[in-house]
Parts: sequence; structure tokens; C-alpha cells
Amino acid sequence: MIRPRRLAAGLAAAALLAAACGPSGDRPRKLVYALPVSVPASLAYIAMDKGFFRDEGLDVETKMFSSGREALQTLLAGQAQIQSVSETPVVHAILQGNRVVTIAAISEHAEAKLLARTDRGISRPGDLRGKRVATLPGTNADYFMHRLLAEHGLAPGDLRITNMSPPDMVVALAKGDIDAYFAWEPHIHYGRKALPGRTMVFFPGKLYRGHATVNMDPDFAARNPGTVRAVLRALLKAEEFARRQPQESIALVSRRLDMDPQVLQELWAEEDLRVHLDRSLVDQMTDIGRWAAALLGGGASPPDIRAHIHDQELREEKPLAVQL
Repeated sequence: MIRPRRLAAGLAAAALLAAACGPSGDRPRKLVYALPVSVPASLAYIAMDKGFFRDEGLDVETKMFSSGREALQTLLAGQAQIQSVSETPVVHAILQGNRVVTIAAISEHAEAKLLARTDRGISRPGDLRGKRVATLPGTNADYFMHRLLAEHGLAPGDLRITNMSPPDMVVALAKGDIDAYFAWEPHIHYGRKALPGRTMVFFPGKLYRGHATVNMDPDFAARNPGTVRAVLRALLKAEEFARRQPQESIALVSRRLDMDPQVLQELWAEEDLRVHLDRSLVDQMTDIGRWAAALLGGGASPPDIRAHIHDQELREEKPLAVQL
């Protein structure tokens, strides 16, 4: 005979497992989350460091990369199940025929910037003509570069452009090997710190506002809706925590990024940290798709971005967060 207390305990345990696994009954598993060193990824850092993934029954290991583009390659290679990056590398990946879906955005941001050495005669965008400028192709900073150049009547051929990872940009700028670079935080902060009083930051303004996305393999997402929902619940908890505890959130993220908390405090207003899927994301990715297709040439067609948005689980967890 099963004793009432033991039966109640068993039912409670089963209920907890069902909540973690989701309606399909798929069991949570050990997951790898590939993340960039980037302020817009803050909700993922918070969810990890505050134990929100663990609270949802997930065993999540984070792998950090200097760029979201590198983190995305880890997902595409099957070495991670979750990945965050701004939307531009995702569009490039889709255009190149890779299978990837976006299950949420976790911030809107103004992180892509231009950092230039004023002692090299750069005080406005037009001064970039003929200068040695670094970018990382396929990133949101690279997209911002093209937008900024077009806005000021410049073409990429008017600059001496070199391709470089953000950490290498910081070193090259300090050594004088380049005159400016397009990157994102905290790499802009690192560059300013290396050359105090000798640089100028150019902000994206109305030219570009990015979205930090959360991505998965479409087959994995389709097979594991309970896991997808658990990931989203953890990120939603992180959103609430960031809203209620901004100072603790800044302290946590600054440790992750090796930034002075006071510097991050100044940048915090640039971030709209929330879990969502909305029309602005689709429109932004569609515009980037047109630009990326034109770069490829050969009659390449922009991708159908809406087909790569996986919104079912977020609709179930927080319907108002989906405005497509």
C-alpha cells in the first residue's frame, strides 16, 4: 500500500518534472549556451549567474566568445544548443543556407559604435577617407559601418579597411596600426581606456538599433518545446531581476565583461533588456537581408525572415511579448 504522504511527495515531484519538461514531456538535458562578450547579452549572464536556468531544471554550460559571430558558428557546428548574437550574423547565416531559428530577442541596443583616434585627424565621419579602419565582417558593427559610410557619402573603397577581431582591434589602435575601428561594447570601452583622451566615439543614433537574439537549431527547437520554454522562463526571470535589481545586475554583468561598474552604469541606458519578438526585429533583419544579398551579388535573394522566427513557446509563456 502506498502511504498518503509518500503518494503526495511522488505527485509533487512528478508535477515539478512536468513543469520543467513542458507539455510534450521532453526531458531537460545538459545544454551549451554560446555567448558573446557583449553588454546586450546581459539577460543571459544574469540567468546563468543567478541560477535561473538551474531553477528551471536545466544544466546549462556557457561558452564565451569575443564576438557573437563566433558564438553562432558554434551553434551551426552542433557544438551548442543555444546561442546569442545580434541579428546581423543570423541573417548572414540564413542567407548562406544554414538552418537556424530565433526563439526570442533579449535586448534592443545601441552597442555598435565607431572609435577613432582624434590624434590621427578624425573628428567627424568624413575624416575616415583614406584612413586605416578595422571591422569584423558579418557583424552588426560591420552593418553599422556601411550605414554610416553611406550616410556621409563614403564608400568602403574610400577607406583602407582591414578585417580584425575586436580584441585585436583594441591592440592595433593602441599601437597605431589602425586609425579607427567599428565594434561594440565592451571593446569600445577597452579602446578608450588604452588611449585616454585621444579617441572619439561615434554613436549609431538613428542609423542603426540592434537586437540581441537567442537562436537554436530548428530541429532541436521542434523536438524539445519544453526545453525551449524552460530557457525562455529563465530569461524572463532575468528580465524581471534586471528591472527590480539594476545595481546588482550591473555588478554581475561588469564582472562577466571585466568592466568598471561605473562605466557599465553609463552604458546601461543604451540597453532595453526584455524578452520579446516583435515587428521591428523582423523589419531590421529584412533590411539587413537586402544589404547582405547585395554584397553577395549574383542575383542573391533576401531571405524570408519570418520563416526563421520560432515564436510558439514565447507566445505560450508571455503572449504580450510577441507582437509580430
